[in-house]
Amino acid sequence: MTVARAVLSGGITVDVTLLKHFAQVAEELHFSRAAKTLNISRQALSKSVKQLEAELGVELFDRSADTTQLTDAGRALLADARAGIAEERLRVEAVAEAEAAPSSLAIAFVPGVTVGKWTLAWEKRHPTVALRFAPGTEDDAVSVLWDGIADLSFVRLPVVRKGLSVIPLYEETTVVVAPKDHPIAAFDSLTLADLADESIARDPESVPDAVELVAAGVGVLLLPQSVARLHTRKDVVARPVTDAPTTEIAIAWIEDDLTAPMEEFVGIVRGRTVASSRASGTVDAPARAQKETSGSSAQNKEQKKDPKKKPAAKNTAAAIRSGIVRPAPHVRRAEKAKKKRGIR
Repeated sequence: MTVARAVLSGGITVDVTLLKHFAQVAEELHFSRAAKTLNISRQALSKSVKQLEAELGVELFDRSADTTQLTDAGRALLADARAGIAEERLRVEAVAEAEAAPSSLAIAFVPGVTVGKWTLAWEKRHPTVALRFAPGTEDDAVSVLWDGIADLSFVRLPVVRKGLSVIPLYEETTVVVAPKDHPIAAFDSLTLADLADESIARDPESVPDAVELVAAGVGVLLLPQSVARLHTRKDVVARPVTDAPTTEIAIAWIEDDLTAPMEEFVGIVRGRTVASSRASGTVDAPARAQKETSGSSAQNKEQKKDPKKKPAAKNTAAAIRSGIVRPAPHVRRAEKAKKKRGIR
């Protein structure tokens, strides 16, 4: 069984159980009462404290005093011990919550994006992790990420990228939508100069309403090709405009919330095959945590470049404390709720 360890402020890692035993004695300043509280023997508790003292190379309790008293080193360690114990509790709670949570991934997408080919590939590789879909508008393509509605979102650029990771995927041709009896219908493609005399609508608030107006003969409309396809009608035609600015589709997520399932889905979208997949066969562990414990060559190279740079923390609790790894979104939300209720 893996022993949970906490990182002290000096960078030393110690067994969390030893810290718990020390902290209980420090709280009660009485070995027998502390042993009773911990439901262990007095001898076992003394052994734990001596083991901790041996690992740290200091005495934590003044054994010359008539009553149990902390030494200066003991008082200094107590705050560190409490922090380490609290982090371990959060880690255990996060693991339990993650295991209890339904295994799924929420995908949002703007109009015009077809996700079918990617979802089929996902279902073949990861049939136990369900995909949930949140079709939306271009206006809420990013907000669904911040609101926790979606893990990943297919967006149409440009978007506000602050706090996001954004990977461009492909460009879309712009087309002009016109009534079917319009002279435009006679061409295979056009240029913007060909439309110089037309009343052109761009970026309408409501595409269906705009197409309705076009069908009624009120001007023409410029749209991304995929969006125009969504609103195909018998009374309108769409033709490519060869020199019109293209639009670009990208996939985005909150940069601090990347998980292994998200990274795997992004890999599928970018064309990563099963053979080339970086996934280890499981997609239920945070990708950053996997990187943290992998001892990657890239990390080692970075350390050689800057020897003063602090190495990555050696466990999850330390990684969270140092900012290398953030708790999962649902864990952060739970912690905020606890703080509001005054729970520590």
